[in-house]
Amino acid sequence: MNTMQGAPRARRTALALAVMGLCAQAAQAQATEGKALQEVVVTAERRATNVQKTAISLATVSGEEMRDKGQTTLEAALSDTPAVTVMATPQGGQVFVRGVGSQGDSNWVDPAIGLNLDGVYSGRAERVFSSMYDVARVEVLRGPQGTLYGRNATGGSVNVLTHNPGPRLGGAVNLQLGNYNLRHADGALNVPLGEQWALRVAAMRETRDGYFSNGGRASDLSAGRIKLQYKPNADVSLLATVDSFDSSGAGATTVPRAFAGGPPFFNWKTDYANPWQVDDLHPADVQRTRFTTYALQADVNLGFGLLTVQPAYVKSHRMTQTDLVAGIAVPGTTLPLPETTWEETQKTLEIRLTSPARSPWQWVLGVYAFEASNVQTGVPPSFPPPTWESYDTRVPATSRALFGQLTAPLMPGLRGTAGLRYTRDEKTYHYGVHSTSVWTGTAYDSGIQQVSNTYSAATGKLGLEWDVAPQSMAYAQWASGYKAGGFGIAMPPQPYEPEHLNAIELGMKSRFLNNRLQVNGEFYAYQYKNYQVMYADSAAPSPVPGDSTASFMQYVVNAGAGRIRGFELESRWRALPDTELRAAVTYTDAHYGNFALAALQNMNGARVVGTPRWSLTLGAEQTWELMGGLLRAGWSTRFSDGYTVSLNDSMPGGNLNGQQGQFHKTDLRLNYAPLDERWSAGLWVKNLENKAQTTQVLPFGRAQITDPRTVGVNVGWKF
Repeated sequence: MNTMQGAPRARRTALALAVMGLCAQAAQAQATEGKALQEVVVTAERRATNVQKTAISLATVSGEEMRDKGQTTLEAALSDTPAVTVMATPQGGQVFVRGVGSQGDSNWVDPAIGLNLDGVYSGRAERVFSSMYDVARVEVLRGPQGTLYGRNATGGSVNVLTHNPGPRLGGAVNLQLGNYNLRHADGALNVPLGEQWALRVAAMRETRDGYFSNGGRASDLSAGRIKLQYKPNADVSLLATVDSFDSSGAGATTVPRAFAGGPPFFNWKTDYANPWQVDDLHPADVQRTRFTTYALQADVNLGFGLLTVQPAYVKSHRMTQTDLVAGIAVPGTTLPLPETTWEETQKTLEIRLTSPARSPWQWVLGVYAFEASNVQTGVPPSFPPPTWESYDTRVPATSRALFGQLTAPLMPGLRGTAGLRYTRDEKTYHYGVHSTSVWTGTAYDSGIQQVSNTYSAATGKLGLEWDVAPQSMAYAQWASGYKAGGFGIAMPPQPYEPEHLNAIELGMKSRFLNNRLQVNGEFYAYQYKNYQVMYADSAAPSPVPGDSTASFMQYVVNAGAGRIRGFELESRWRALPDTELRAAVTYTDAHYGNFALAALQNMNGARVVGTPRWSLTLGAEQTWELMGGLLRAGWSTRFSDGYTVSLNDSMPGGNLNGQQGQFHKTDLRLNYAPLDERWSAGLWVKNLENKAQTTQVLPFGRAQITDPRTVGVNVGWKF
């Protein structure tokens, strides 16, 4: 037994040593003439900086790279990011970074990774799988962002930035065709309107057949974005944005997982040769999602600083007909799929004052306000169904924050950073239960009831940055994060406490060989309190008096004090003028503190969901000059030693497969463009192995899995 466990560990250690050895050999190699690695500018610290001069563990993906890889969703763009895992939920996806994340319904538990779309916060799991188009870049900030991105950014932040209007007339069109009858088109048009005005219009349309035998995960997407910019002079800029996204068709679909015990009709057939085969009686879910965002950003140069005012209003709607838990209705009945509807409005306002770009003292001061109201009506799954229970809930939430951060020179080549943020949150839960017995017609109405709680916290950051060499920077910092408490979906609602995290991070960013070799690394140690853990219980007692029906509930409990330890090592090497190699190795040791699931099982020390202990990403890109243009071939493979999928093993039915084993996933791409880049054409393959990984396990033997192999072609024009 020990020998079998030791072999994979030895292979992982060997791979890690090989990566570090590759970097060391390259650093000692004699420099030869060649092209330098490209400089990347980010706005992770609310100002434009070189990513290699930013004291944060940070990954970026450009819009052009997403296009070449055939990536049209945020989930796909994050798939190759070291220390990042996207776990499925019935609504969409939750992002885990270094073992910090939230698995479950984002209506009831806030995400631990802040998602900001053009600076507007979104806590909706649906946005992780929404379509990306006309994207400039995606920035992934690893580690708690409790100062500048304080709204529930316990484990990090993901910032999506799309193209703004520019002074020149032009545009682009991109077409995609692929298997599963994929048809995708997106385009953008930039129009200057005189010397002071500019307009940018972008749109996207996509249809695709489902990946599952019942048509599940079919895509029918439409989106559009309008940006209007007004610059009366060099010191004033106004940018108005209207962004709309509409998705319909088959949503989340579950596949069977066998388990011991239970009624015979839950002993699903699980020996399908095709992992995406669904039971004949399992219907495809129906889902409709709409998001509309109205935002305004005003930037005014006051001389001593840049004032930014950004109000935004977001309206969202989602309707779902699903039976993810039981999978089918009772044999011999014609009961419809349960239907649930969500309506949400969100208002945010952020006001920042930022130091001048070239000032040796870099500082940010700001205030933030958030208001949201979520209304849910519908029928959650229950089994067996002698009653249909209809839940009506309203979950208004508010958040207010004051924040500031200063980076000051202490001596030549040495800078110190200090930041502080105070946040106050309030959560209110209005709920009611209406029930009618299928057999007796007996009705029950609980009436509308209400609970509320207020939470507050101060989070901060202290750090040092040291310019070790002209192209090398080391940093050390302490940072803290906070995530508000709330109420789970259980009836009556069960409150849970806020989550707190303290982190120590030691990192270094370096370039060698005339900017042709880049090696970045960071060690981190997290200590957290009250980690919010969400789990499903299919045997939760019905809230209806005298009803013995087992209902499907999602609880949130707080784990006791726990810790996370790990490191990341990432390298890029322009080995030859037209050859670039990439490698990244991550290690994360993440365990929960003490808590119990429904008092059935003590989970103290259990591995955190969605967090591989070891992962390795290898990739390469080769460029050839061909027929007056450039032909680029790219390859990327991610190796993982697996992760915990779900904590539901203790639920009735037991024996669910809550672990995802070792796997590797390979993506390939080939792209050609003339030197003027007026057009381009490409091929891509995602998940070359055509293997499925489990990303969610639900009671009653159902699971969600990743997508199969997809292949396609890209054609693009610029004008």
